[in-house]
Amino acid sequence: MKLQQLEYVIAIAQAGSITAAAKNLYQAQPNISIALKELESEIGMQVFWRTPNGMVLTPEGEDFLVRAKDIVESMHSLEADYTNRIEDGITLRISAVRSGYIPGVIGEWVNELDKDEKLSLHFFETSTNKVIDEVNSGRSDIGIIRVPLNQYDVYEEQMNNRRFFTRPLVAFVMQPVMSADHPLAKREEVTIEELELYPEIVHADDEMQLFEHNHINKEYDSNNLKRIYVQDNGSKMILLNSIDNSYMWASPSSKGMPKGGKGIVAVKCSEANLRTIDIMICKKSNENNRTIKICMDYLAEKCINLPGAIQIDDIVKTMDEQTDSTENT
Repeated sequence: MKLQQLEYVIAIAQAGSITAAAKNLYQAQPNISIALKELESEIGMQVFWRTPNGMVLTPEGEDFLVRAKDIVESMHSLEADYTNRIEDGITLRISAVRSGYIPGVIGEWVNELDKDEKLSLHFFETSTNKVIDEVNSGRSDIGIIRVPLNQYDVYEEQMNNRRFFTRPLVAFVMQPVMSADHPLAKREEVTIEELELYPEIVHADDEMQLFEHNHINKEYDSNNLKRIYVQDNGSKMILLNSIDNSYMWASPSSKGMPKGGKGIVAVKCSEANLRTIDIMICKKSNENNRTIKICMDYLAEKCINLPGAIQIDDIVKTMDEQTDSTENT
């Protein structure tokens, strides 16, 4: 029995099919199918029933899954404890949602490390669901996910089920950003209707599109007829400088909006009023890992004063009030 086989079982159970598991793990489907058959033959029992609706755990498979999760989590914890800080430096893997502030804050943390210390930092920008998968599989030590406040309870339950440690990082509302010479750039405030007269840069990731356009305003339904879809975060900024009078929705930036080209500015839009919260996650077995804890502490401290950030205490108070209101209904 191999650790990788156990990881495949966990991935299949979470995804509901071998095809989806292979996609999430960036593996070839035949490799996972073969590994599962070999595992079932070795242990002498069937872990999954193959049904038209996907893979379903057998009763024995459900017990096996619980033990497999414990073993995999223990192994990843052991690995993290002895690879995050080794004799010749630090190794850390971070996955995060695409953002204007996260890379900058991580860069500041790197600058404050001992100059003589070796560092191997893997930073991966992707969607919230993929960040969760990266941390769950052990491919990332720290994850930063983005959650609309009105869906916080749903994600919190998911994090608890996966045995994740969670720590709020920063809360904010999405804001429109544009070049400094945009016709709306010098306005004190703009409306969504006014913005939609100009080209919009939109992230090509389906999950990100859903987030950006359904969590700006409850009634928001984009009528923009000119939209440019881009996958890479860096390319979005280049296009924002290159396409005349374009704009995009963005989170706060670590040092104000980045300069370069024409210069980029953020503009107030009170119609963008739905609060969003970015949350740091890691496996509970790793929350006391020295390197992970130091990095999380630094990020939390630096993000308190981000331009446009809402105090986490205010967010927690809002969530408590919402919970009390629901319970009294």
